[in-house]
Order: sequence, then C-alpha cells, then structure tokens
Amino acid sequence: MTTAPAVDPQGFRALAASFVATRGSANTRAAYARDLRLLGEALGIEPADADAAPFGVEADPVARAAAEAMSLIPSGWWQDWRDRLDGRPSSRARRVAAVRAFCRWWSRALDLPNPVDDLRPPAMASHSQDRLSREVTALSPSQMRRMCDAAAAMPGPAGLRTHALIEVLYGCGIRATEAAGLDVSALHLDDPDDPYVIVLGKGGKHRAVAVPQVAREALTRYLANGRPELRALDVKPRPDQPRHRDADAVFLGARGRRIGRSDVWREVQKVADQAGLVSEGVRVFPHALRHSCGTHLVQAGVDIRYVQAHLGHASPVTTEVYTHITASHLKDDFDRAHPRARRAG
Repeated sequence: MTTAPAVDPQGFRALAASFVATRGSANTRAAYARDLRLLGEALGIEPADADAAPFGVEADPVARAAAEAMSLIPSGWWQDWRDRLDGRPSSRARRVAAVRAFCRWWSRALDLPNPVDDLRPPAMASHSQDRLSREVTALSPSQMRRMCDAAAAMPGPAGLRTHALIEVLYGCGIRATEAAGLDVSALHLDDPDDPYVIVLGKGGKHRAVAVPQVAREALTRYLANGRPELRALDVKPRPDQPRHRDADAVFLGARGRRIGRSDVWREVQKVADQAGLVSEGVRVFPHALRHSCGTHLVQAGVDIRYVQAHLGHASPVTTEVYTHITASHLKDDFDRAHPRARRAG
C-alpha cells in the first residue's frame, strides 16, 4: 500500500469533529463519525476517549497542519484504502462518500487542495440483480406470521406495545427511527376505511402512510390498554412535564419515556427469538421488516408506484429492488415445483 504522510492525531480529530458538527441529523452525525474513525485508523490514528471541540479549525494551526498533510497524500493511497474496505458494496460506497464529503469540506474551509477529487466509489458487482438480492433481507410470509403471532402472545402493557410495534414496522414498512419518533398526534386511526399515520422520514420530510387493518387494531389496543400504564411509569418531574416530547410519543419504554432506535432493534430481536427464527439462523432486524413489507406487496401484485409511495422512496429505482427479489423467488419456486424444471444432481 502507498505510504501516506504522517497526520497529526489531534488535528485530524479536530477536523473530523468540526465536520461532523455541520451535519443536521443525529443519525447522520453518528454515521459520519463512525466512517471518519475508520479513516483515522487507516492513517494510524487511534480513537480518542473524548471528541475534540467541534469549532475553530480555521484558526487552529494543528488542524491546518493535519489538513495540509492529508492534502499531500497521493491518489494511490486513497485508491488502496478504498479497495481494502470491508463490508457490503453499499457500506463501502457510503464510507467513500463520507470521506469525499469530509475532504471537500476542509479543503474549502482551509483553501487547500482536495486529495480525493478523483476518487471514485468502489466497483459494484457486475450482476446487479444478484447484488440487490444479497443486500435485501426479507422474511417469508410464514416467517412474518410467526413474528406477529409471537409478539401478540407477549403479556402486559409492554407486550401490547411490542405487538403494535411489530405490526407497524411490517404493515406500514417504516424505519426503526421513524417508529421511535412516531407521535400520538400524528395518528389518524378513527376512520376504519382510511387509517393513516404521519411519519417524519429521511431529510426531515413528512409523509402519510396507510395503516393496514391488523396494525390499526394492534395500535388501538395498545393505545387504550398499554400505553397509559407505561406512561404512568414516567414519575421523574421535569420542566414543562406535560409538554415534554415523551408525552406525545407512541411507543414507550419501561420508564414511560420514548423508546429509541436501539430499543426498536432490541424488541425486534426479542420477538424473532420468541418466534424461533434466531435459532434457525434467520437474520431479523427492523429494516428486514420494511423489506418484507415491500417484497410482499410486490408479490401480491400491488402497483410499484403505490409501494414507492408507501415506503417513502424518493426514486422508483429504489423500489424496483423488490421486483428483483420477487422474480428470484418465483424462479426458485418454479425450479422446485415444475416437473420439467432443471434439477441439480
């Protein structure tokens, strides 16, 4: 691998912290911070116990020296770094995009050459359909039924919450962050013929999402019989308690507070374990339920444009991944069932 000039660790951390602070979303900041830590490790910089103060790099000689050292790193080093990245193609492409954005930011802020201007994303697999199939994890309808049945069997207010959470993640196809951020004031469930929720999605955009009947019923039971008991557990007084953001949260935790994205992951894993899917080696996580929603809608013959709107995809190209998955499943079913299909061995 091409050797890179030494980059001052303190200066690099100051640059990274200042860049991350410019990002708007907490999740985006966390993702950029992870990707830049990996870049730091590639440069021989150990993570610090505490983040640097995210300001003042323009007047910081240590930060400028670190940027000047990075601006001198040859293109061969960056290409080797890119080609050695681990993970799925989408993860590697995201890390390259993060580093390109980081270097573009400090090069403009400090009026220095950008060393990654010509750095392209990593090469993707030549068989795009196979690549998409590997990157999308969708459960089968029978596996999803087992998940929903296991959640419905959980007792108490927390069980009602978890059942409603699983039904909403799958039925509405929303992301873990969107479920955690869901507010009671955003629920419109009174009309049984047209129930919907308002979801705050990527980029701070709101969208209306239809709520299937089973999800509506699970939500209604939880709101009537489970949420009040969970909300009563929030006994620690805080300023302006009635108007605190937890007061409007749909999904609450053991202390009566709004759950976070990690809590959504934990509940999904718990239900998958109860359903016996974990012991079978099935990968289950919140986004797999979203993928399952899209895949099953396409398999049921729902128009791809409706699926795109339901999932909040900005481009139909993103939604088309589910047509590839469906076609793959149909081919597998054909090969298993048709008497004239080719069989191995």
